[in-house]
Amino acid sequence: MSKNWKLKPHVSEEFCSRFPEFSSLGAQLLFNRGLEQREQVDAFVDPGYDKLHNPFLFKDMQKTVDRIWQAIEEKEKICIYGDYDADAVTANAVLQQALGYLGVECESYIPDRFTEGYGVNMEAVKKIKDGGCKVIISVDCGTNSTDVAEWCKNNGVDFIITDHHEIIDAVPDAYALINPKNPGDAYPYHEITGVGVAFKLASAMLQDARSKQHVPNFVEGYEKWLLDLVAIGTVADCHSLMGENRIIVKFGLKVLAKTRWLGLRALMESSGLNFSQKLPDTYTLGFTIAPRLNAAGRLEHANVALHLLMEKDFVAAQQKSMELEAINVRRQDLTQRVLSEAREQAELLGDRKVLVLLGKDWPKGVVGLAAGRVADEFHRPAIVLEKGETESTGSARTVGNFNVVEALKAASKFLIKFGGHAQAAGLTLRTADYEEFYKTILNYAEQHLTAEDLEPQLVLEAKLEPADISLETLKLLEKFEPFGVANPKPKFLVEDLKITSIRGVGQGEKHLQFKFDLNIKIVEGVMFNCASFAKNLKVGDTIDAAAELIADDWNGRNGVKLRLIDVKRNQST
Repeated sequence: MSKNWKLKPHVSEEFCSRFPEFSSLGAQLLFNRGLEQREQVDAFVDPGYDKLHNPFLFKDMQKTVDRIWQAIEEKEKICIYGDYDADAVTANAVLQQALGYLGVECESYIPDRFTEGYGVNMEAVKKIKDGGCKVIISVDCGTNSTDVAEWCKNNGVDFIITDHHEIIDAVPDAYALINPKNPGDAYPYHEITGVGVAFKLASAMLQDARSKQHVPNFVEGYEKWLLDLVAIGTVADCHSLMGENRIIVKFGLKVLAKTRWLGLRALMESSGLNFSQKLPDTYTLGFTIAPRLNAAGRLEHANVALHLLMEKDFVAAQQKSMELEAINVRRQDLTQRVLSEAREQAELLGDRKVLVLLGKDWPKGVVGLAAGRVADEFHRPAIVLEKGETESTGSARTVGNFNVVEALKAASKFLIKFGGHAQAAGLTLRTADYEEFYKTILNYAEQHLTAEDLEPQLVLEAKLEPADISLETLKLLEKFEPFGVANPKPKFLVEDLKITSIRGVGQGEKHLQFKFDLNIKIVEGVMFNCASFAKNLKVGDTIDAAAELIADDWNGRNGVKLRLIDVKRNQST
């Protein structure tokens, strides 16, 4: 679907004068991110590790640390209960590794996506209690498990919730609730992920004076070795990379390049990553590592991924990583099949504002991926469900500012359970209520889904002048890394590019390489997976482009080029 280009408003000279160390282009990028005060800019440019918030700002943190130490001293069993996505799996690994450093062997429990579903389920908790566990720590789940919290309280189990999801109804009466979205809490940063909250607990444990007494030759700052896991889960969960998450991911990428976790080393090896040639970035986390960790829970069981992250023998880790690689290949194939069938359904729904798609034999593990792709391609909120005889389970993804959790709340009488974030959610629907559910969702959308939400847009940060296409600008962009949600990799408007050379490259020549004349300056560019319109371009055409500025290091070069995302014929052509 073609997109409308939306150029950000031009920054004022007065704003530029506040930050003389930045070029006008740099000031524009700061302005676009809402960084308007000196202290905000300084914190963004220099996201120091010492600027992370104190974990004991969570009101229940000290209580939780004291209870875990009591369990350690009294040799009580501790179980970590986590969901099956990459955020939860890394959170589980973070707590296990931290407690393992303190000499504590924990049990862990991850529900089966296909037989148990997401979240904390009562039957599993009862089994964990029957196995002798008196302390259950949830990671990336539990906030809305009020029934489980009540049962634990009445049955001698201390249920400690670490989570980051929205509270849908009542606050659970758990032993402790560590969640930045808890209205009764005063933690200053709300965008931290499930693994981020687990890291806060791990940090609090390791900072406690009892750790130094408990561990011979205790290493101050040991929790920093956990940051690679935290960065992976944070990027995988698509949360803001401003504030604390920016610090976590920036330092996590540095730690990942020299990770001490053998499972991560093996995973990077099997996926073809080589950090001696190129250091990791958020693309590495979000599109190489996280999908593989997610694949285990999508098709088999997330323990495959967790056990890899906890593996202490490199040969065994290599074997586990190859198993995970094979699962990921299957996941890719299944996703393509489900996506193809979902597209066919979506095309039959005409101009409905929300797409609710239902299909038999659509594996629960890939419907979320399909929902995301359908939402992107049709630029409408999408709910994709695996149709069961009595229950249908799936995922929702949204567009614009349409809050999908609020939409599900409006139709909750048809749902067995649901939960998630404004942008993404999971749900289980009574199959017989599909039609009424869909009508309710459409009625809600009529009131809350705006024309702007439905308009596919490509936001461009600034217009690049010929002089901006330079190594100096590339160095400026490096100051804004790591890129991600709320701090996207800048896309620019480049006008009046006259094509002097064009050729197809890659299998089937589906990519194009260009040379342009831009006001007498020769500029090179590349466009991947080109649309048919781009393939109809020819030498002599003049185009405008939405593009990123990237390094050109082919054959030892030290230059820059444009990565074209979208093109339009110049109006004067």
